[in-house]
Order: sequence, then C-alpha cells, then structure tokens
Amino acid sequence: MSKLSIYNMAFGFWLLFLAAAAGAFIATDLTAGYVAESGFRETWAMMLTKSAHGHTNLFALLHIAFGLTLPYSTLPIKWKIAQTFGLMCGSLAMGLGLLIRASKPPSNETDLVGICIGILLSAALAAIFTHATGLTAKALKRS
Repeated sequence: MSKLSIYNMAFGFWLLFLAAAAGAFIATDLTAGYVAESGFRETWAMMLTKSAHGHTNLFALLHIAFGLTLPYSTLPIKWKIAQTFGLMCGSLAMGLGLLIRASKPPSNETDLVGICIGILLSAALAAIFTHATGLTAKALKRS
C-alpha cells in the first residue's frame, strides 16, 4: 500500500477520534435543552432512536474500516484484539445503550445507563486513538 493511502487512513482515524470526543459535549448540551423545554419530551425518544440507528450504522462502517486498515497498524496483536473489543463496546453503547436511554425521560442527573454508555464509549474512543497511533507510526516509518 502506498504511503499516501496510509497517511489518509491515519488522518481519517484521527479525525474520527476528534469527532467522537466532541460528541460527548454535544450530547450533554442536547440533553440540557430537552430538560429545559418540557414540550420536547415526546421527541426525546424519537431523537435517541434515530441517533441509535445512525450510530449503529456508523459503527458498522467503522468496524469494516478498522478491519481493512488493521494490517497497516504497527501495534501488536494483543492491542488489536483490545481495540476490537473497544469498538464492540462503542457499538453496544450507541445501539442498545441509546435505545435503553430513549425509554427514560431526559435528565441532567447522571444515571446508571449514562455511566454505562460513558464507560463503553471511552473504550471505543481508546480503541480509535490507539489505532490512529498505530497507523501514524506506520505512515511515519521509513520505507
């Protein structure tokens, strides 16, 4: 594979890491807005259901991209297995986790579902970060 391809893959995973990290702030602001406007409570479940659908599709594509780029990472197999587990955690959080959260009204309080989603997403974020690092190391390695 060309160096340019590996640079693009590494850049894509770094961009994905930054966007995923920013998502937590967006979710917090969105929840606060739904709590403040009680008239929007009926749309809360619909918004989270749509979000679960979209994020599950995105995680499916992320798993495919991860699998395709895995041979170009410089990390050892144990790290790659841990990264796979981390991405699966994110898939679970943004699929089933959001559907469970949609069944409860919005709240600014931290609850068990939110904590579980946060932990699972942290594992996914760590997987994306370490994969971006492995790809970057490969891209910077002299041929």
